Amino acid sequence: MKLFWITFLVLGTLFATAQTNVDLKSSLPEDPAVSKGMLENGLTYYVRANSEPENRAELMLVLKAGSVDEDDDQQGLAHFGEHMAFNGTKNFPKHELINYFESIGMEFGPEINAYTSFDETVYMLKVPLDQPEYMEKGLQVLYDWACQIDDSDEEVNAERGIILEEERMGRGANDRMMKKWLPVFLHDSKYAVRLPIGKVDIIENCAPETLRRYRNDWYRPDLQAVIVVGDFDQNEMVEKVKEKFSAIPARSNPREKKYFEIPGHAETLVSINTDKEAQYPVAFVYYKHDLKKSKTLGDYRHSILEKLYTAMINSRLAEKTQQADPPFLMGQSAYGHQFGPLSTYVSIAVTQGDKMETGLKEVLLENERVKKFGFTETELERQKSSLLNNMEKAYNERNNTKSVSYANEYKRNFLMTEESFPGMENEYAYFKEFMPGISVDEVNALAKEWITKENRVVVITAPENEKTKVPTEEEIRALLDEVENTEVEAYVDAVSDVPLIADEPFGSKVNEERSIEKVDAVEWKLANGATVVVKKTNFKEDEVLFNAWSLGGTSVYPKENDVSANLTTDVMSESGIARFDEITLNKMLSDKVFGLNPYISDLREGFNGSSSVKDVETLLQMLYLYFTEPRFDEVSYQSLMKQYATVLENKSASPEANFRDTLNVVLSNYNERSKPMSVERLAEASFPEMKKIGKDRFKDAADFKFFFVGNIDLATFKPLVEKYIGGIPTLNRNEKWVDLGIRKPEGVVEKVVHKGQEEKGIQYIVFHGAFDYSGANQVQLDAVGKILSTRLLEVIREDKGGVYSIGAYPSSSRFPQPEYTVAISYGTSPDKLDELKKAVFDIIKEYAENGPTEDELSKAKEKMHREREIQVRENRFWLNNLSNTYYIKEGDFSEFGTFGQLVDKLTVESTQKAFNDYFNFKNYVSVALEPAE
Repeated sequence: MKLFWITFLVLGTLFATAQTNVDLKSSLPEDPAVSKGMLENGLTYYVRANSEPENRAELMLVLKAGSVDEDDDQQGLAHFGEHMAFNGTKNFPKHELINYFESIGMEFGPEINAYTSFDETVYMLKVPLDQPEYMEKGLQVLYDWACQIDDSDEEVNAERGIILEEERMGRGANDRMMKKWLPVFLHDSKYAVRLPIGKVDIIENCAPETLRRYRNDWYRPDLQAVIVVGDFDQNEMVEKVKEKFSAIPARSNPREKKYFEIPGHAETLVSINTDKEAQYPVAFVYYKHDLKKSKTLGDYRHSILEKLYTAMINSRLAEKTQQADPPFLMGQSAYGHQFGPLSTYVSIAVTQGDKMETGLKEVLLENERVKKFGFTETELERQKSSLLNNMEKAYNERNNTKSVSYANEYKRNFLMTEESFPGMENEYAYFKEFMPGISVDEVNALAKEWITKENRVVVITAPENEKTKVPTEEEIRALLDEVENTEVEAYVDAVSDVPLIADEPFGSKVNEERSIEKVDAVEWKLANGATVVVKKTNFKEDEVLFNAWSLGGTSVYPKENDVSANLTTDVMSESGIARFDEITLNKMLSDKVFGLNPYISDLREGFNGSSSVKDVETLLQMLYLYFTEPRFDEVSYQSLMKQYATVLENKSASPEANFRDTLNVVLSNYNERSKPMSVERLAEASFPEMKKIGKDRFKDAADFKFFFVGNIDLATFKPLVEKYIGGIPTLNRNEKWVDLGIRKPEGVVEKVVHKGQEEKGIQYIVFHGAFDYSGANQVQLDAVGKILSTRLLEVIREDKGGVYSIGAYPSSSRFPQPEYTVAISYGTSPDKLDELKKAVFDIIKEYAENGPTEDELSKAKEKMHREREIQVRENRFWLNNLSNTYYIKEGDFSEFGTFGQLVDKLTVESTQKAFNDYFNFKNYVSVALEPAE
């Protein structure tokens, strides 16, 4: 279960009045593919058949009540009650619910979950459909959650510790500052005193009857919706839902459900907050507006204006970060629903410590520039094209939409925003109908509508140190007046209409082709030595995924070049390509749906990317240019160095950052090549060295392997590959990585980091050792992690109430030497660190002595089978498998397809042996975080 707090940048919708060829006052239709209705008891249902993913269904119970509905003595009990839903219902006593679903391969967290927010409580299940009883059980669980949760005194008292640990894990600088500025922002609203986590003293001491009173008031059918989307017969499912949930009795004389306002204010409110553990300064300027719900075609059209405005202003703000000495590290503005009855237009500046006023001013001046001069016709046309192309991609993928996406859409329709769901066919038609007629004047008008003096709130959060200059409230107010009276100039939209590639590459032909039958892929060897592997799939209609790599990475450079090598591709990505700086390039390619990112890791360098089907040539063109005309812009370099320095300057103030750095340093046995980044290390970066490294890593086609997976027509794709990848120069270097000798320390290493003011502890325990790298051993290691994670949750979380979350996370690597790790991590009270660590060790030792039960092993195996069922329908799975098989096994796919057999071969005996092999109590690393002494 996860607690949803506050989302600040979610796009919303408003009413529109502009003219078009259709009746803008007509109501938005509801997608006819959805069966929506209301039962006599008041419960709303949404049912839709959808086969992606196959053999699965998404189930939700949505409650239109949350922490804002709590009485004064119930603060935190909406969330507490959500926890209790997993601890016993009429048909699933105690922890039988989790045990049952795990027995059919579902996993607590990804597939069995819930959250609580101010206005809502939502329960979620992802159910397999092999057997009819699985769906029957799933619906029964929703029914029980709706009206038959136990809430026994025993279970309420047992759950207190878990919730207190969840509250503890949320503590920190941002939480402390938020609790100061949120009441100012919410200005006398009940929302200000109803944070979902609640009050510690109430969580600790409330009578169970107080929680039951909350549930009795608000868990009732007129405030509930049941959402069922999945691979089933829709008509049959509608009848099942009606029959099942009609049995919930309507509530007689229900408590009145109130909807609370967030009062407005004529004056500007200011909240300035500092904390010694904050890492960087952030300034927010909120302009608060009443939530308006999208009901008509005019409303929908207006939402398109909002998206265009947001994209254009954020493009302008992004350009400012390209300066050698940028006014802010990140600037952003957006309009959207906040929570409750509130929408906001918010402008944000993340700044350097000595530039808070400068950064905030520059963001606000861009608002003023739009208010005075508006956007240009060229900006609008560019964003229209971009938005329409993205909508076209979504339309092309409509038959591959995940069930969870539909379920979330219907959830939003039921809740506060009452978001419409006309269906992708209608939405794409609306975009094509409305987009040509949208004028720049209409979009520009939003600035005056959104940016007002009334209901304005300025929030500052910043580190408390000598280097950070935090403005006073008087200085903030003076800055707002200054911005309003500053003479701004109109934005000049410099555009380029020259082709991306000046001289077409000569290319080279495929001179060797091999079918890889095991994975239904093809391998092409080009005349320039490049190896290209392509797999055509039908999982997504409009998706092509890509990666490429060659051996070498940062390992081939001396230690003194580490920082430069690690940051080289960051500079490349920010510099643009060939003749075009990043600003020009973004404008040129704004109508393309693709992404491409170079990287250099320890042992490899390469690219990750994706594109729509029609933009795959652009992807290949950019790939070709990275090899032949990489661009290294010194202004971009200076800008990045400023940004990194600001982020690193206060990193040591964060207890968690200190803890992570210590953990990584210890795990590398203090190797000089693994030192954490700091302001001092950043000074080692050299722009000339970055240029050399970047050009050196990406210049030899024969040294690279390229992988493509997606909806690819081989006949049309092959000539493009020959032209662009075949056009990359060849050096036939055949490089290898260098073993730098970075190894985990031998023996037992225990370290405690004393940092931070909160009573908050974190523990990482990492077992490690040599690994006989094989598919069978990888499967066995995965099973060990699943079995141990489940037991840790049962004992350390549920029985002891000592943690909110805990898990065992196994991994293995082949290079530079075969190695496994099993990391166990959790947060808890500092005074429980030793006790819980011993309890964790006792659980591991018990498995080593006795092995798991047949039931535990069966659950783990079922989870692994279920995960693989979903994975094999994902392009990402195939891309990773193709790439990793070439990397680890030099393209040998002989063992591929044996996963299921390897899982089935797991036994209690083999798993007991694995616990003995992989948990050596004479060879582990333990790093803990405790408060400062």
